[in-house]
Amino acid sequence: MSGSHAIVVGASSGIGLAIAQALRVRGHVVSNLARRPAPQGTVDASYPCDVTSAREVSEAFARALGTHGPCDVLVYAAGVPAMGRTTQVPEADARRCFEVNFWGLDRVVRAALPAMMERRRGSILAVSSLVALRAVPFESYYAASKAAVARYLGCLAYEASRGNVRVHALHVGLVDTGFFERGGWHGMSVPRVKGSGVAPADAARAALELLDSREESAVLGWKERLIVLGDRLAPTLYDRVLRWRDALR
Repeated sequence: MSGSHAIVVGASSGIGLAIAQALRVRGHVVSNLARRPAPQGTVDASYPCDVTSAREVSEAFARALGTHGPCDVLVYAAGVPAMGRTTQVPEADARRCFEVNFWGLDRVVRAALPAMMERRRGSILAVSSLVALRAVPFESYYAASKAAVARYLGCLAYEASRGNVRVHALHVGLVDTGFFERGGWHGMSVPRVKGSGVAPADAARAALELLDSREESAVLGWKERLIVLGDRLAPTLYDRVLRWRDALR
């Protein structure tokens, strides 16, 4: 799809920015839809967009499509965390988690998918998380929003395939972007967590590989893949490990 128009929602920094840059290197014209513009020279254009506002999403899409033409690739990399002890996470933070992570995705899908279906061409990829696939302590609302995204995309993939549109989910673990640390961590300090050493550039490569494939989802990171595999082979093993670690504290 080199030379086509890619819209990346949330390309101002982190994984979204890395994906936008990788798409641009491949030859795509890239539009960033976000509250903040992407760094100069990293995308072709940035359009102000708060994904919690249906009006702003509609207006940003209209501007991007009017300037660069139909959207062939849609990447949703926007997201907010809400971490900590479940009953101490403010309800407003919990609701915002769903507004951005789930409903924001739905708003941009509604803006892009009908035209893709009509043209019988397009791909949609959402950056999701390992917590969409299994429970993790102190991430109740973030995990619930991502789990909703995973099921939403799975259902959407059936419908979109009728219009030759592919739908993908990239499930990542801990990536060094500062996102994890910004979780609020209500009622507790930020826990020490070690990931698989995955960087935003690694996520970008995995995203492009997934977009090129017929696979609906992929898990990034050797630890994350091991956890998912362990869940399939021994569903309670990881829970026992977590409880054992808690008992040692």
